[in-house]
Amino acid sequence: MNKSFEIYSDCQDIVKRLKEIDKDYFVVYNITRKTFELHNRAQEEGTFCLTLPFDTLDERTIDLALKTQSFKRDELIKELDEQNEKLEKAKKKDILNEMEARLYES
Repeated sequence: MNKSFEIYSDCQDIVKRLKEIDKDYFVVYNITRKTFELHNRAQEEGTFCLTLPFDTLDERTIDLALKTQSFKRDELIKELDEQNEKLEKAKKKDILNEMEARLYES
């Protein structure tokens, strides 16, 4: 079972600034996983939004919250698709280069 507690304030006012973005946002520190989590009370299927990939609450938290807001979903999905396509092309190129190198070795 995950143990966690809500963060109500911090020295950089990140929690306060998150509430300015969306009044229903709140931050939880998950003691079990040693991570910060962003939650939203207005969500119907539970409050969890995302695990913050940072050890501290700072400006990156605000940037990530802005980037992942639900109304930006289509833009974010497009960005992820483009990144995946680039990775797939690079992987194919690496495989072709490896096959070519093996042909020359034969």
